[in-house]
Amino acid sequence: MWMFRGVRAEVPAAGTNRKLCMYGALDWKTGQVHYMVHPKKNGAQFNEFLRQLLDSKRHRFVVVVLDNASYHVTKATLDLLTEHEDHIFVVWLPNYSPKLNAIEGLWGYLKESALNNYFFGDVESLEKAIVGAFDELNRHPDTALSLAYNHSQNLRRTA
Repeated sequence: MWMFRGVRAEVPAAGTNRKLCMYGALDWKTGQVHYMVHPKKNGAQFNEFLRQLLDSKRHRFVVVVLDNASYHVTKATLDLLTEHEDHIFVVWLPNYSPKLNAIEGLWGYLKESALNNYFFGDVESLEKAIVGAFDELNRHPDTALSLAYNHSQNLRRTA
């Protein structure tokens, strides 16, 4: 930043490194994003997200694309997926291949459009901005699909 000589700039800072974790799934048929915001990223929270997703899609077969994140491959998660194998099919991505995961386009959009270059002050304000961004995406499902589609074009380039 530019300042006059002798003037001290004051930049607000949170003081602690606090974050929120996102779990999300894009419905390719409707363009709706099912998501969950939580302060932790672990197997228990991911299983909670999966249960919410399965409950919201109880009348449809669900295909989920997962990378090999540690919380995706816990025993509890694998047991949950096996328990619901008549309702869910998992496509496992190769290690270190984020460009193959269409949801990454939505994460990038969220960071650029709703979270970039703004000091939220507290976690509650950050969560409100995230929820607002996803509510807006769900009101305009073509946007969510186009973001994911643009990102998933990497699939064709890679194949």
